[in-house]
Amino acid sequence: MSDLIVAAVKIVFLALLWLFILFVANVVRTDMFGRRVPVSSLAAIPADRGRGRKRAKHPTRFAVTSGPQQGVSVHVEPTINLGRAADSTLLLDDDYASARHAQLVQQDPSTWVITDLQSTNGTYVNGKLVTEPTKVTVGDVVRIGRTLMRFEI
Repeated sequence: MSDLIVAAVKIVFLALLWLFILFVANVVRTDMFGRRVPVSSLAAIPADRGRGRKRAKHPTRFAVTSGPQQGVSVHVEPTINLGRAADSTLLLDDDYASARHAQLVQQDPSTWVITDLQSTNGTYVNGKLVTEPTKVTVGDVVRIGRTLMRFEI
């Protein structure tokens, strides 16, 4: 083979190697920090307050009501960590959730406060973006990515 063909093959191989490295780095970045949710999919989600029903003041579980894990729930604890990390109280299988996305902290038996932990796509309560610790009660809809959750009796 001529020296020109060998040099061209080396350059093509090097270019393919760099493309592979960039692809792997992008996959790792997406897995660690999540994907961005398009603004068009951020429609306001009204709270399902269960009008006409008698509600208990103290929730017993925090449940996923819509999304890939619909029906999954965890018993209430003083602190509930939400995200894709293995040590989360409620492990979210949502491409738009960060590893440590949000945290729910109990202030008193019927009052909880949710804090967004600087997630990529944000946390929403009843369709409003959480920018500071926000009060959450029974029936309020919490949205992370495409997953909807709420406290239930």
